Amino acid sequence: MEKDIKVLARVFAVTLLLLTVGCTSDKSDAKNISSETSLMKPVNIIVIIDTSDRVSETKNPHQVKKDIKITESIVNIFEEKFVRPNLYIGSKHTLAFVVPEQPNVDPIQQQTLMNLKIWPTPKQRAGGAPEFKKMKTKLIGAIDELYQSVSKQKVFTGSDVWKWFRDSAEVYLKPDALNYIICLSDGYLDFNHNIQIERPKRTYISYRQVAKLRETPNWKQKFHTEKHGLLEIGEDFSNYNVKFLMVEIAHRHMLDLEIVKEYWQTWLKSMGITDSQFLSTQDDPQIVIRKIIEFTSTE
Repeated sequence: MEKDIKVLARVFAVTLLLLTVGCTSDKSDAKNISSETSLMKPVNIIVIIDTSDRVSETKNPHQVKKDIKITESIVNIFEEKFVRPNLYIGSKHTLAFVVPEQPNVDPIQQQTLMNLKIWPTPKQRAGGAPEFKKMKTKLIGAIDELYQSVSKQKVFTGSDVWKWFRDSAEVYLKPDALNYIICLSDGYLDFNHNIQIERPKRTYISYRQVAKLRETPNWKQKFHTEKHGLLEIGEDFSNYNVKFLMVEIAHRHMLDLEIVKEYWQTWLKSMGITDSQFLSTQDDPQIVIRKIIEFTSTE
């Protein structure tokens, strides 16, 4: 009898040990998963779409197709990098496409603008990857609606990116995230004549301004000493951890690209944004997409 009791005691001890190890292992795995998600700082991607005459079917018949390819690739990259089935639950990664207004042009439909972002509610986050798929479908549809609408406009007055940074950027930037701004623009903040003569000085970049500087010896020195740069907006975004990438810059001369970059880099630095990169229309879309992948890497 005593022998049987000792055997049972050993069996009980071994079983208890196995259960303890199993529970510890489960907790360890859960802790690792939790650690993986908590250590990854939320990523907030903002895509600025310049809908000026750069997307006019008459002026640039291939630009809309290129833009759609780039924008859809951004959505797919976001999904591949941040929407793994088990990790999206509770995730705070966000993606938004914004469309700066064109003065005196009918605004984009409100429903289209609302669908141009993936800012999940707690309930949608709890739905995991399947819920993300629904948001993605709406977003892709809204991108198509946007470009169908703007490419057929009869009037293009100019995309007010300067005003978007002044009035709206802080609404989209998140202090607890890695903020990436991707701007699809020809690089010029140009407006038609009637709009431009009414605007405050230094709130636009015209082809004429760039051409004048190109023909000037020591243009960079003149740019800074004569204050040719964009008017500062009085905002400091240095605490938002912002990286900026502009793609699809149009230029007739190589020096024009350097001048446009000087405008943008100087202006961005005045806002506390020092990490900036620029790609032109002469870069193959595949190169652009690869650059966006590298640009949004958190590793």
